[in-house]
Amino acid sequence: SQPPSSGRPPLFGDDATPLSQVHAFYDFWIHFDSWRDFTLKAAEEAEHDVDSADCREEKRWMKQEIDRKMKKMKRDEMARVNSLVERAMAVDPRLKREKERLVTEKKQKEEVKKKAEKEKAEKERKEREIMEKQMATKKAEEESKKKGAKKIKEQQKKQLRKAKQLFRKLSMSAYQATNPNDNSIGNDAVWDDLEKMNDDIELLCDKLSVMELSSLNDILGGPEAVEEDSNASVCVEALAEVKQCAEETAAGAERQSLVDIQQRNQARKEAAEKARVAKLAKASSPWSKEELSALAKGVKKYPPGGSNRWDAIASYINNLCRQPDPRTKEDCIEKYNQIASTAGPASAETTKPTPPADASSGGDSNVKDGDDEVWTEEQDALLQEMLRKYPASMEKNERWKSIAKGVPGRNKKECVQRFKAIRDAVRQGKN
Repeated sequence: SQPPSSGRPPLFGDDATPLSQVHAFYDFWIHFDSWRDFTLKAAEEAEHDVDSADCREEKRWMKQEIDRKMKKMKRDEMARVNSLVERAMAVDPRLKREKERLVTEKKQKEEVKKKAEKEKAEKERKEREIMEKQMATKKAEEESKKKGAKKIKEQQKKQLRKAKQLFRKLSMSAYQATNPNDNSIGNDAVWDDLEKMNDDIELLCDKLSVMELSSLNDILGGPEAVEEDSNASVCVEALAEVKQCAEETAAGAERQSLVDIQQRNQARKEAAEKARVAKLAKASSPWSKEELSALAKGVKKYPPGGSNRWDAIASYINNLCRQPDPRTKEDCIEKYNQIASTAGPASAETTKPTPPADASSGGDSNVKDGDDEVWTEEQDALLQEMLRKYPASMEKNERWKSIAKGVPGRNKKECVQRFKAIRDAVRQGKN
């Protein structure tokens, strides 16, 4: 029979039934409320006949017993239905597939979540490493700057200490030059006694900077004036300017004397630089044909091996040409080496009877075969000394090996070629 006032239940469907209809089917039976009436059956099982009750109380008790029995039967009926529903849901392949899908989807979501968390943690770790690296780099730069600043400060302190020590030495040397005996004051003495001079010197050491002390040191003669092997001497006249500077410093006024000293030192440095530039310009001035001819004659006239060869060649050129700016030994060596390095084989035979100049320095000791490498005066002197030390009576190969060992920067072949060149030059000079 059908329920009295409810519609038909959903169909169970098949394997292709949509999942929503499957859930609707099971929801209907899970929440199913039976329309069956268990009153008659409960009365039969309870064996109570309400109509045969003796009194009203007994009749009420029978109804209660029948009602309790009826409720129990209905609960049992619903439990049976629910058990059937649960067993059907447990073996339903459609729900199994849905359950597996949900489990798989849940795992995928968890994996995505874990991956996102891992990526986030990795990103945070990289950012943290970058930040730590930047902080470490910044810290290292700061420490490097501090060390650099500390080093500069220490260098400045060291320079100041050296400037003070030199200033004290120069001042004392100048004072002793004007006062050979401390007990007697010379007529040209700047201070009355040594104690006053020391007070002024210490005042200047305490108040002046490195540059200012260096200016005073320069007018007193510089570090060369207090060196033991130096021929320079202290400038005694500069003590007056030192005292004037000390008086201005003590009075707190502008040290005009020190400004004048610095200006004079700057002017002197500029003059020295101009002189150096003028000397370079003079050294690079072009050679006339007359001077080049005199150079070639001088090279032939004074062959290698002689003492002060290039001084003699320079004097010969200057006496022959009578130029307003005389040529120095260095000018002659530079020009001769320039000609020797640029001339071809044919011109070399006519312009230079011997190998290149023997007074230049700085040549490469590792020369190739046939190169005209410059021999210095020291190497020529060593070659002559080795020739005297190892006589021609020795075995030829052994002799020249020994000679080459005594001439730094030269090998056996170069020593032999040099010997032949000097010998040929001497023979040409005799002819």
